[in-house]
Amino acid sequence: MANILYMAISKDGFIAGPNDETPWSDESWESFNKFVLSCNLVLMGRRTYEIMRQNDEFAVGPHYVVVTNDPTLDVGDFGKLSIKKASDMPEAEKIGIIGGGELNGTLARLDVIDEMILDIEPIELQSGIRLFGKYDAPLKLEPIGSTQLGAATVQRHYRIVHK
Repeated sequence: MANILYMAISKDGFIAGPNDETPWSDESWESFNKFVLSCNLVLMGRRTYEIMRQNDEFAVGPHYVVVTNDPTLDVGDFGKLSIKKASDMPEAEKIGIIGGGELNGTLARLDVIDEMILDIEPIELQSGIRLFGKYDAPLKLEPIGSTQLGAATVQRHYRIVHK
């Protein structure tokens, strides 16, 4: 079992701009979709769900779960759950965590992320949503690998050393 966080991120540390914009390269989007398709279960926060639903960006295959504290949120055919402690994490062979910042920060603080894949884009957003939202999440990272995606995007893959 592995819980893997996958994010594209600007070189100044934002996963989305102030208006939720994600101006990532085609190569990063392609890599992201391959990752999602390799997962049994995909966790996303409420805002990520709303944006992906609006743009119809869900790949067919994995089971999607929206992590929210709003019991009235309509998520259609997707699952919904609240994660307040480590034992609230669902179980699956490979869980993809695809944001946003608040979900990432919560799961990092609960120490339930096993690996992190970051597509580092050569742009600066200067403001917006940070990788771990409003949370400080000092993680000890062990490099697994690095891949060039297209001409300018670098993908870094890390194992998280648990406390």
